[in-house]
Amino acid sequence: MKEEKVIKKWLKNELSKEELEAFKELDAYPTYIKLSEQARHFKAPQFDEQSSIKSLKSQIEFKQQGASKRKKMYYYYAGIAAILVLGFFIFNTIESVSGLTSFETKIADTEHIILPDQSEVDLNASSTLNYVSNQWDTKRTLELDGEAYFEVTSGSKFTVNTTYGTVEVLGTKFNVKSRTYGFEVTCYEGSVAVALNDKEFVLKQNDQLLYDSSSIQKKKIEKKSPDWKNKYTTLKSRTLEQVLEEFSYYYDVDFDVKGINTSRLYTGSFPHNNLEIALKSITLPLELTYQMNDKTVILSNK
Repeated sequence: MKEEKVIKKWLKNELSKEELEAFKELDAYPTYIKLSEQARHFKAPQFDEQSSIKSLKSQIEFKQQGASKRKKMYYYYAGIAAILVLGFFIFNTIESVSGLTSFETKIADTEHIILPDQSEVDLNASSTLNYVSNQWDTKRTLELDGEAYFEVTSGSKFTVNTTYGTVEVLGTKFNVKSRTYGFEVTCYEGSVAVALNDKEFVLKQNDQLLYDSSSIQKKKIEKKSPDWKNKYTTLKSRTLEQVLEEFSYYYDVDFDVKGINTSRLYTGSFPHNNLEIALKSITLPLELTYQMNDKTVILSNK
């Protein structure tokens, strides 16, 4: 996603609470406020159709109906043009001073990102990431909503902020997953510090931290990279409701779960590139069947 999307969200008051707080910390924030106030006081030229008609009737007879229509259209498009010109000026001024760089992936989409210090990020599906490029030399900080794998070059402190907590490193390889149903941090090389619920956890190579609303767990893993980079997802002891949420990040389908117990637990994996196999990977272990109705998957008990 281009950086202008974040600016547009701010101008439309669509930023989340966390995004807004991060936005307010930018050095250029006072400039944004000033420009926004200027835009609010701008009004496009008003066009009063009734008064225009009366005025035209009083004009000399040779002003034909076609001419009057052209005049109406002139004022109409002049107003639109004025709004667009001012909007372009404000937007480009904000863009030039912000340095805010943002990325967003859609369903089943991923993106490889090279940061200013040559650190690399693989952004998983249905995720967003942003950082302030003109402050990067002194503040290597990113905002993440979703999931991403990081390979960080050595240097100053590198921080990933999420709605759950922060992850800090100097140089390492790690994965951060911040979804509505839970939070995961996995260290594949080096070490990372995770601040969560007023506590700090240090993860070494092959350590994984798992958090949901009921518990915090720390365990060992054997893998050298996250499963999603190999186009599949592995879940352990997750409710069916959570599994279907994860499924929605990779497939553009809805689920009809009437009569299904979505609190039952699932352990298994599904691929990201084959809908039929993915559905069978979930339904068979839970003894469910499914039917497709356009983009709706109807689940039923066997």
